[in-house]
Amino acid sequence: MTAIEVGKILGTAHVSKHKGIFKFWKSYFYRHGMTVAQLEKQVKDKFPNALIVESGDHWAAFAGGAKSGSAKDSHMFVKFDLNHPCQPV
Repeated sequence: MTAIEVGKILGTAHVSKHKGIFKFWKSYFYRHGMTVAQLEKQVKDKFPNALIVESGDHWAAFAGGAKSGSAKDSHMFVKFDLNHPCQPV
């Protein structure tokens, strides 16, 4: 799958793919009370067999002119693998 296809399933444009690992992020500007755990749940609800590789917060120093919602802005994220050889325990 491509990042665009995964983004459509998750209902967001904030998905990227690098070396087979997808990254889904949500900017803190548009957080609306969401937590990292809720972001993980959103991935698992749509992709039950996904292996969560990493999740957390990315804090970035203020960069004047940085587009809000971009991967360079502060955000929470979930990295996951859809093609892993084993199922999570």
